[in-house]
Amino acid sequence: MDELWPNRKTGSDGTIGDAAHQGRDSDHNAWVRDGALGVVTAIDVTHDPNSGCDAERIVNSLVASRDARIKYIIWNRRIVSSTVSPWTWRPYNKKNPHTAHFHLSVSTDKALYDDDTAWSVAQN
Repeated sequence: MDELWPNRKTGSDGTIGDAAHQGRDSDHNAWVRDGALGVVTAIDVTHDPNSGCDAERIVNSLVASRDARIKYIIWNRRIVSSTVSPWTWRPYNKKNPHTAHFHLSVSTDKALYDDDTAWSVAQN
């Protein structure tokens, strides 16, 4: 995201969960083990359409790609999963509506979370 939109706002970005995340099941927690290392399998990316980092466009392109690395995406009061009602948007009614950023969780399979293939992300 930073390479595509170097001037994008990052205020709602996140990877490693804060204290609030640590008390619940969250992919922002390093609960996946890779030997002695804990692995975080989620990222939040700030919605900043003025810079071109438009979450709606990005998540739509990710969903269309059906990338095997994707576990689920949360954006704008909706969630889409690769396994639960696969690739169909459903309502998301938890405390954070994810309107300032989108959340991307990836597979816990090492071959997938370590895959550094470029993501299919619409830039325009």
